[in-house]
Amino acid sequence: MLTPVRILQVGELNSLIRADLEEDPGLQDVWVEAEIGTHTHSAAGHHYLTLKDCRQPEQASIKAVMFRGQAQGLAFEPATGQQVIAHGKVSMYPSRGDVQLYLDRLEPTGVGALALAFQQLLAKLQAEGLFAPERKRQLPFLPRRLAVVTSGRGAAIRDVIHVVRRRCPITQVVVVPTLVQGEGSPAAIVAALELAGRSDVDVVLLVRGGGSLEDLQAFNSELVARAVASCPHPVVTGVGHETDTTVVDYVADLRAPTPSVAAELVVPDLEALRAELAARRLRLRRGGLGWLQLELEGLTQRQVRLARMAPLARIESGRQDLDRAQLRLTAAVRRILRQEGMALRARGQTLVARGPGPRLLRAREEFAGRVGRLEALSPLAVLGRGYSITFRSDTGQVIRDGAQVAPGADIVTRLQRGTVRSKVTAVEANQEVV
Repeated sequence: MLTPVRILQVGELNSLIRADLEEDPGLQDVWVEAEIGTHTHSAAGHHYLTLKDCRQPEQASIKAVMFRGQAQGLAFEPATGQQVIAHGKVSMYPSRGDVQLYLDRLEPTGVGALALAFQQLLAKLQAEGLFAPERKRQLPFLPRRLAVVTSGRGAAIRDVIHVVRRRCPITQVVVVPTLVQGEGSPAAIVAALELAGRSDVDVVLLVRGGGSLEDLQAFNSELVARAVASCPHPVVTGVGHETDTTVVDYVADLRAPTPSVAAELVVPDLEALRAELAARRLRLRRGGLGWLQLELEGLTQRQVRLARMAPLARIESGRQDLDRAQLRLTAAVRRILRQEGMALRARGQTLVARGPGPRLLRAREEFAGRVGRLEALSPLAVLGRGYSITFRSDTGQVIRDGAQVAPGADIVTRLQRGTVRSKVTAVEANQEVV
């Protein structure tokens, strides 16, 4: 008796091949060193690539795809010709019968991903003209109020406030607290810059203390760089130490090596200004008196020459003209000195009016009130009262309902200080608590 022949449809054959591929453990955890042959970045955020053998690129290649969820962790933009290390699993795309490598990790070889992303973003923004010198705005000579975008608890804000109080206490400091590193920090910095841009300030300081290359990545973000470029107020950056340079430093109107230096560049030394004003007043007084003395000596010499050369009547007439001229000259000099003195006194009164007195007290009260309101609105204040926020580990979605997770799911809980990673063992329906 003949065994009936099983005739498969193409889709059934592809499904069998796909099942065999996915059941092979060796093909579900694959590392590949390759050269990117072709690359397409779709509007949906997926990356479609052809990976070629580094040694025999014309003889061996495989298609690969990295979906948007996995691609969000990429620190660089893949491009044709790059040497990469790829990780993923092998499967088949049934509709076309293509064997593909489904990627969950992609890194360049020979250069770090962060360094490559930094260079790529610099080239992109420079091509758009965001680094052009003509875009740089001039800082105000004596800012009334400045906004400081930084961590509300770091050393950077303390350094800035100390420098401003020491050099120019009449300048008010408005603190706009934000995350400066970690997940979500680029979006938080952008929101803080937008808030500072809408505030009644003259200049914005974007600062933070030193850290590793990874700690400073928020300031290498394209979102933050574009927020700095679009800020309506001049922006001065002071990120890290003197040797640290980030993308926002190139976009800002002025870059300072540290937060303290940034504050010194923004506000003048008020005592030095007062000393310079006093020195100019003294030079003006001495110069006016010296000029008057020279003119009087010249008039005296002319009087002597007239006495020798003219008849008595002309001498008498000339003497009267000389007296009138001398009176006019004296009056003019006194008027000039009086006007200059009044101007100097007015400038001195302006400096005194802006000095650290009731105005500084009111500014401190207003500053404390604003800080209190900002802290009351901060999500960190809610966390400080014992609450927490729980996210899905795979999507980052906030969990508000037990139906959003299932047993075995990985979750992340954000506390006031630190995070806790957990695995769901059971999901129970809400029960009323009496």
